[in-house]
Amino acid sequence: MSNILNYSKKLSLVFLGLVLAFIILELCVRILFNFLPDNDLPTYGIYQEHHPIIGQKLIPNSKGVWNKEGFSKVEINSQGWNDFEREYNKPPNVIRVAIVGDSFIEALQVPKTDSVGSKLESWLDVNCKNQLDQLKYEVLSFGASGWGTAQMHVAIENEIIKYDPDFVIIAFFPGNDLKNNIYELELNSNRPYFKIENGSLIQSVFPSINSSFKRSAYVFLRDNFLVIQLIREPIVNIFWEFSREEKIKESNSEGKSNYSKRLDLIDRGAWGNDLDNEFVEYSWDLFESIILKTKEDLNNKNIELITLVVSRGEVVDNRKNEVQEWALKNNLSNIFYPEERVEKFGEKNEIPVISISRMMTDLNWDSSKEITYFHGFDDALGAGHWNKDGHSLTSTIIGEKICNLRK
Repeated sequence: MSNILNYSKKLSLVFLGLVLAFIILELCVRILFNFLPDNDLPTYGIYQEHHPIIGQKLIPNSKGVWNKEGFSKVEINSQGWNDFEREYNKPPNVIRVAIVGDSFIEALQVPKTDSVGSKLESWLDVNCKNQLDQLKYEVLSFGASGWGTAQMHVAIENEIIKYDPDFVIIAFFPGNDLKNNIYELELNSNRPYFKIENGSLIQSVFPSINSSFKRSAYVFLRDNFLVIQLIREPIVNIFWEFSREEKIKESNSEGKSNYSKRLDLIDRGAWGNDLDNEFVEYSWDLFESIILKTKEDLNNKNIELITLVVSRGEVVDNRKNEVQEWALKNNLSNIFYPEERVEKFGEKNEIPVISISRMMTDLNWDSSKEITYFHGFDDALGAGHWNKDGHSLTSTIIGEKICNLRK
């Protein structure tokens, strides 16, 4: 009996020692963060939470630093968006524009004042009214990393229309949005998904919420301790990769090779390759069906839908000869296929489309001018998300389109 008691005491002392060491480490990290220069701070404090309808969005009122790509001190508003605080009720004499998208619109990579939403609001107020026009503009940003068109549609239907916008802009990123819309490729049951069945668009997957004690304990530790925040990402990635491998086996009878083949098909299909493949064409049909349903829902509320085709650094941040060589190497016959397809679809269905890639290439393919990088930061220019120049030019192009639509 005494041996058992001694063993229990030793375990208790070890546990208390570990807790004390953890607390000391946490205090040291917090003190260190107060002395580090801003640009040396690691990414922390910015996470998504599960939402029973939308799937996932940023945690309301959270604060932190983003330093994975670019840099910003982030403050999320009370509704869970990387935007300034907004009221549901639209003030009188205000035209509201809502921009909905993935991480390009979430814009954690730049300060909030440099994001496309903030820049667009300023541009419209200066350039899109005459002297007798007493109207003001508000541009609201609704972005979340990992969203596809399906989640954007659900967010518009359940959240964004509460703000009574006059225009809703859906940002379509050809780089991954086709994939994000298909459960068999994403394998993430925490998001909503749609499918086309007998010619109709139906929601096939509703978000599942993990409310287990294990999940609750993890969220508590993550939200309250910087040490956990600093070590969580590699650990989460390991668990997610393990979970994904299991789901691949469950959802694909031919295993990982078939899954990888379908991923490659969608990547190539976004550039207009393999369009004779049924799965590729289905991915485009699904995207277009979601856009049509969104337009129908918004038209019923007298809200105009606009589709924005997001640029890709491989195309717009290099000289013409470099882009042509890259396209030839990757067997891409039309680098503007996403823009052309969405423009044709928009014209057929009376949906205004904004394509920014050609305007960016017009600047960078002019060899008499110095190249402007619209994507990337520091040593990784020309790839990744928009930098300040990318957000700025995109906001100007969108602003000109909205002004023309208002005439």
